[in-house]
Amino acid sequence: MTGQEWAEILVPLIVFSALVALMGLILLYKYKKKRLFLQMIERSLQRQAVLPPETIREIALHFFSANRDLRKGIFLLVLSASVLAFSYFADFKRSGNLDLNDALTGIAFLPGLLGLAFILLARLDRQQNR
Repeated sequence: MTGQEWAEILVPLIVFSALVALMGLILLYKYKKKRLFLQMIERSLQRQAVLPPETIREIALHFFSANRDLRKGIFLLVLSASVLAFSYFADFKRSGNLDLNDALTGIAFLPGLLGLAFILLARLDRQQNR
């Protein structure tokens, strides 16, 4: 195999592996944060400290608030817009049946739709809490 053939294999593999690793790290961070919250509640219950439900609710809202969904939604929409802008301004050559600009546009729809879903969830959560 030539160097270019190796590069054609390794570059996408490295890029997509980095994306998977980043998502794994984000999920691990969220898991550890939730676990720390539950350990804090467990420790306070073991000490037989009185925790009113309002206190637990306020702490839980700090960790699991609708503002976080709104932030995620806005971030994903901005990410989608940046991929769309890159696809618009970059001029890739067509190679066979594959048009990379169309592929990037299609890829940009996933974070865009996820962002809209998070914004909708934040709005529904705020309406439900009123």
